[in-house]
Amino acid sequence: MFSSLPSWLDWYRKPSYRDPVVFSASIRADLENGLTSRPGSISSQSDSAIPSNLTLDRVLNNDTCSPLSLYDFYMYLKHIELSPENLEFYIWFKDYEARYNASSQSTSPTQETPLLVSSKDEKSSGGGGGAGGPYVPEGFGTTSPPPGGENDLTTTTTRLPDLAFQTYIQDLVTSQESKRCRPFWDRNNSDKTLVHHSGSGYSRREELSHIVSRYLTPDSPRELNIPPAMRKQVVSSISRGDFSPDPLRPVADHVYYLLRNCSHRNFIRLGVKNGTFETLCMVTIVGVLFTGLGLLTMLLVAFASPSIHHSSRWRGLASAPFWIIGFSFLFAGWRGSCFLLLLFSRRQELPWERQSDDGSVRTSTSSRWSLVKFAKKMMIFERKIRVKDRGLRDLQRKIVIQSVVASVVATAVLEVVFLVLPIWK
Repeated sequence: MFSSLPSWLDWYRKPSYRDPVVFSASIRADLENGLTSRPGSISSQSDSAIPSNLTLDRVLNNDTCSPLSLYDFYMYLKHIELSPENLEFYIWFKDYEARYNASSQSTSPTQETPLLVSSKDEKSSGGGGGAGGPYVPEGFGTTSPPPGGENDLTTTTTRLPDLAFQTYIQDLVTSQESKRCRPFWDRNNSDKTLVHHSGSGYSRREELSHIVSRYLTPDSPRELNIPPAMRKQVVSSISRGDFSPDPLRPVADHVYYLLRNCSHRNFIRLGVKNGTFETLCMVTIVGVLFTGLGLLTMLLVAFASPSIHHSSRWRGLASAPFWIIGFSFLFAGWRGSCFLLLLFSRRQELPWERQSDDGSVRTSTSSRWSLVKFAKKMMIFERKIRVKDRGLRDLQRKIVIQSVVASVVATAVLEVVFLVLPIWK
């Protein structure tokens, strides 16, 4: 009869955790076994687990704010999942694709950005021919070596400063941190693209050479977990001189799928969890204590004040405030959030934000120091940070409303059960 229920009645449950290693291995095995397409979503939960204003596309467009910004997502992948290569490659691909399309529409589509090495050094690497040929990684070459010799070209590639290229790739993500978050007015007309650099400083050939050696070569520092057939096809296309984004698009789609169905869900799960494990343990204990105190109040009023069958039935309502507070804490804690922090749109520091502090205080390994460290991670001792993202604040308000409503319903049920018993005056 009702077309849809109010959004606050849709009980929110944070996304379930999905192991990135197991998930990526299963997807890779499916592709290797001949599954040509991936399911749109393999989640057993509904899409409401991730609100529409906190989707992966909005994070990648830098439309979200702390603690769910693009920079925070990168820090999460770097320090928690230990797999930043997927995000690095995808953002580089979108940047490279935009630059390639822009140069193709210009008057000189074959013009490339200058190399980081000087022309004199470039000529000395392979007699001129090696600097212009395609890169053929060892073990993946399916064509004859380019003019100038494969060894000369490999020497040129390894001689380039890989640290500078690594910094360039990381800056594509970390530089987004400086973008101002503007949650109080519409940002549809603002520049939301990831591409804000004039160029990488590499030619297309050198840039793709570094990408292959960094992300597509076995045992490389940032090797992507992709099927060997996909890897071989991409490298073969690049070795034939195809420097367009098209050969790399299947890899970008694959890592986007992994980000969307695994890493991003775990990231949202961490963002909803606004307190540390120690804080959640403490608020759960407080919720249990308030609930028990409400039960104790009901029993004392009914049986000991003054005695059974001599107390007014309405005095049993004295336990209602304790139950409402206790159940509110428990229902919020059940979903991994601290009720008090939710009320004021606050959060505790994320793991990578407190990493420097942890490194500076580890001067003792005694049990006493462990207890002090445990206590310092509780909400009352640790620094509280305001949640800047508007979508996350709306979600937190929804959790607060649902927790309070559920606690009122649970309290009403308990009150009715106790008040109808034949123990009152």
